[in-house]
Amino acid sequence: MNKKLLNLIIFFMLCEMILANHVSARMKCWTNSEGIKECGDKIPPEYTQQGYQELSKGGIVLEEKERIKTKEELEKAKKEAAIIAREEEKERNKKIHDKMLLETFVTIKEIETTRDQKIEAVESTIKITQKRIIKLQYLLDDELNQNSLDKQIDGKDKKF
Repeated sequence: MNKKLLNLIIFFMLCEMILANHVSARMKCWTNSEGIKECGDKIPPEYTQQGYQELSKGGIVLEEKERIKTKEELEKAKKEAAIIAREEEKERNKKIHDKMLLETFVTIKEIETTRDQKIEAVESTIKITQKRIIKLQYLLDDELNQNSLDKQIDGKDKKF
């Protein structure tokens, strides 16, 4: 009786191992170089990097592997990630600036008043600078005229 029980246990273990291997073996589908979809238990080496699907025994997609990206695609993705990072950084800086403004000023009117005062200060500096430029231009013109007169006088003296 012991021998029958042992044989029965061995039989069930073998059946379980066979079924386990059969169940775990998934069907894989890929697209060949001609664009035709092929399926099997193993993917040919030349198609492993092109992406494939793993199907259950019932044909349900269990997992889908993307194809490996080319260098150009990786570079493009890297550039896009950098652009997104810069935009996020700009947005963070804008939020920090907005928060600073909200903490500094109580109302929008205060912000506008401060802005107007700064504009007036810049305009005043521009006017003063323009007046200084005009004055310096007059001084330069006077100096040039004086030099011109001196040359004329010096030229007349040499003739005598």
